[in-house]
Amino acid sequence: MKNLEFLSNGKKLKGSIIFPQALNEKNPTILFVHGWTSAKERSYQYAKGLAELGYISFLFDMRGHGESEGDINTFTTKDFLDDIIIAYDYLVKVKGADKDNISAIGSSLGGYLVALLVAKRKVKNLVLRAPADYDNYQFEQPKHLYGGEIPEVMAWRKQPKQPNETYALQAVNNFSGNILIIESEKDDSIPPQTIENYINAVKDKNKLTHIIMKNVPHSIKEGKFRDEVERILVDWFKNKI
Repeated sequence: MKNLEFLSNGKKLKGSIIFPQALNEKNPTILFVHGWTSAKERSYQYAKGLAELGYISFLFDMRGHGESEGDINTFTTKDFLDDIIIAYDYLVKVKGADKDNISAIGSSLGGYLVALLVAKRKVKNLVLRAPADYDNYQFEQPKHLYGGEIPEVMAWRKQPKQPNETYALQAVNNFSGNILIIESEKDDSIPPQTIENYINAVKDKNKLTHIIMKNVPHSIKEGKFRDEVERILVDWFKNKI
């Protein structure tokens, strides 16, 4: 594992790259994006499992999270998307990274953000674990104002949406790659309707895999649930090299 730092709009962001033991000239590569108030370390287990398949993984802390600079309560969703685009641009220049085989995995807020990424950069495979969605007007508002614990936000997420109603659904609707959506059955932040909205936004259902993790909450702690996510990811990605 290689630890590093890079700049995003003047903020120092900390990241880690996990390489496979046998590094080829070109290796399939994955960008991980964590959720709100989370950090890159929560995905180390998944990245290590995927390294055994031959994947390079890039994990980083968005501004205001983990080891990265900034006050989390001052940033907008747009700010976080800027971080992800800059991280992607850093990743494609990493020695051994196959720029034509870049995948993105995001959880919760990170799921929303990697959905937006596919409209900005080339992504081959997309994984959304318990992906959040947000009203478009919230994109340039402070993110902390629109958490899933807020009743108005939860009520909005329980409403059916057409693919053109939010930035994330529109991006997924236009995405032509493979997509895996992982739903948590006992999620108290992302209602089933939000997941259904994402599923309905996928044009080619032959490229869609939808998995419901039984009895699993929104936030996954170390243990059997993370082990299950690792198994799901490894099984899905082993045929995507």
